[in-house]
Amino acid sequence: MARAVRTRSLRAASAQIVRIKLRLYPGEDDDLIGFFSGIPAGLRATSVKLALRSGVENSASIAQDESEEMLDALDAFVL
Repeated sequence: MARAVRTRSLRAASAQIVRIKLRLYPGEDDDLIGFFSGIPAGLRATSVKLALRSGVENSASIAQDESEEMLDALDAFVL
């Protein structure tokens, strides 16, 4: 039986590689330990990217809301 050859697209040549090492402690990081243990083989990078994008989008909207609240409070204080 012939083995399928996996090829990468040309865009992979310009990819930036980011290596991250985490220490997760039972009792403190159980949610993250569960997250990583539930990821199917070969999908860790995709899962982490999705999680990061979700967090980045949420934190950006929170920061925007907080900035608007602070500006409103400053306007009320100055006036």
